[in-house]
Amino acid sequence: MNKISIIVLTFNQENFIAQTIEGIFMQKIDVPLELIISNDASTDSTAEVIKSAIKNAPENIEVKFFEQPKNLGSTPNFYFALKQITGNYVAFCEGDDFWTNENKLQIQYDFLRQNPEYALCFHQTKNISDDEKIDETLFSKIENRDYSALEIYQHWIVHTSSVFMKTEVLKNEAATEMLKHPDLLYFDTILYMASALNGKIKGLNFTMSKYRRHTAGLSDGINHKRDLRHNRLDEIIGKIYGGKIKESADWQIFSRSRIAFNQSISKGNFILAAKHLNWILKKRKNLKIYIKKKIHHNA
Repeated sequence: MNKISIIVLTFNQENFIAQTIEGIFMQKIDVPLELIISNDASTDSTAEVIKSAIKNAPENIEVKFFEQPKNLGSTPNFYFALKQITGNYVAFCEGDDFWTNENKLQIQYDFLRQNPEYALCFHQTKNISDDEKIDETLFSKIENRDYSALEIYQHWIVHTSSVFMKTEVLKNEAATEMLKHPDLLYFDTILYMASALNGKIKGLNFTMSKYRRHTAGLSDGINHKRDLRHNRLDEIIGKIYGGKIKESADWQIFSRSRIAFNQSISKGNFILAAKHLNWILKKRKNLKIYIKKKIHHNA
């Protein structure tokens, strides 16, 4: 019998994790579920909230709750959770996000089961934010069509809470290479791209989850030290896929480090500037592209 695994990663999310679990427990689905929760050594009451919430788990959901003895960091914690999967399919929901449609899993499960040429499907997600300009807006507008790995990489349109994929993806070349690097800044997009090696990727143009946007988020703000780790991620992506994806990755690295270099120099942070200069020199072939774009922009 098929089984769906669900991964929830959490760290210091005592105010949100109950809503995450509630969105999972409300799912109406005709296959058994395996809920894997990995608490990355939270220092607040996250663990207590989880223990209370999972007491009400439906009969069709097997809950596996792990409490890390020390903080691993988001990527190693994710890799740990992946190793616990025993299902044929897997879905994800971070501990401060939540699902809004009780039929989400059934809809996505039915799609992949009825269309075996697909390895992953995802849907639209709405933002939740204290900023009225962002609140209730779409994380990204998704069309009801197939998406390529290149599109997913260039536009970062796939939100974690929307993903439903075959677990066989975890065994392909791209995914196994990813798992060799526990220091990656982000683990989500590179995994979703990997599914393209097992089949097609489908976007669904309706909304079934919400993404909580707040300043504690990993991707929030400008951080040129973090940009160095982002460069490392792009470098690995380029090596795995080659072709147009590598070209795009090299440009991202060059462009990101060019900006970081200039701003680090202006702030007198010469050590950080030197690190970004190293990346600029590694990707110096992109200098011609930059100059052409600059001339075209000024024309």
